[in-house]
Amino acid sequence: MMSTVILSLAFSLMSSEAQGPAPKATPAKAAVASKYKAIWEPVPFGKDIELKAIACVGPETCWVVGDKSTILHTTNGGKTWQAQLGGDPEATDDALTRVHFLDAKNGWAMTAGGKILGTRDGSTWAELSKVSGTTKGVWFLSPQTGLELENPDSTSQSTLRRSEDGGKTWKPVSRCSVNAVVEGLPRKLDCVLRTAQFLSATIGFAGGGSGISMGGEVATFGKTNDGGQSWTMSTLPETKWRITDVNFWTEKDGIAVLSNGEEVHWTADAGATWTRSVKQRLWPSVYGVGEGKIIVGIKDSGIGYSFNGGRNFTSRPFKLPAEVNDVTFPDARHGYLVGRHAMVYRYRIVPIDYTSPGMIGAMAQ
Repeated sequence: MMSTVILSLAFSLMSSEAQGPAPKATPAKAAVASKYKAIWEPVPFGKDIELKAIACVGPETCWVVGDKSTILHTTNGGKTWQAQLGGDPEATDDALTRVHFLDAKNGWAMTAGGKILGTRDGSTWAELSKVSGTTKGVWFLSPQTGLELENPDSTSQSTLRRSEDGGKTWKPVSRCSVNAVVEGLPRKLDCVLRTAQFLSATIGFAGGGSGISMGGEVATFGKTNDGGQSWTMSTLPETKWRITDVNFWTEKDGIAVLSNGEEVHWTADAGATWTRSVKQRLWPSVYGVGEGKIIVGIKDSGIGYSFNGGRNFTSRPFKLPAEVNDVTFPDARHGYLVGRHAMVYRYRIVPIDYTSPGMIGAMAQ
């Protein structure tokens, strides 16, 4: 009898403990977040050369171009830089202003005057061709097929040219025009494109402006589904400024940056409709997008971060030693900016106790 009572009591105690309130657990996400932080860390080149543009094919493999016909390469996120071309501050060669890489071997760089260089092994460069007019960039869909955007001057129609031999020769494909409504009346306007982007060998986007009366412009947007053979052109409603940058991370989701420095517009339907971002302090021209999960805009001593596809931006002071010329994000956790005086900073996620000389705190999702 006694043993039965003891067993019953023991079972009762065990059941009571099992049913008692469990200790509060720290959410896994908060625990992980508390162990890491986002930073901008300086990884400059060692000689005083202005850096104009950067392209990456992974989180740590990038090429940077700049003054004195300089092309720099890194495979370790900027810890070390190799000058593949130029790199001499005393040289008198033309500046390279744009760079595009299709993969780790096939890349192209350009001067503002239209000279195009290319590499087929990621390291050895040769001059391929020279196009006329003011060149806004090259974008290659394959090692052989590429597009080049040419503006004879700031007010004429843009001409899109196509190459089928890796950039050695170019033929015109189309000239930019758009149907618009201006002051309630239909107008067919010539347009000047300023930038383009290709997500694949077929899907691409472009942005620029169309001149209207009284010296104003209307933002002009283009989309192609056939690798640039044909374009569907439209305008952003109620805009008076041209597009200076487009960044898409899916075939439907992207942003357009306007030249007045006050407007970023986002779309979730490939540009069929646009919505202006909630106005904070925005940053014109210099933007980088990492898979749409982080959008960064930089201007002077300010930086803006968006983690919701450009619906709104959160601003921070951002004191850098020189002016920024370009920003890129290979993915949502790795980014780079380049600028004057060989300045390079990289964005990354590090342990919470990590320190580095000159690093700047950043925001992370």
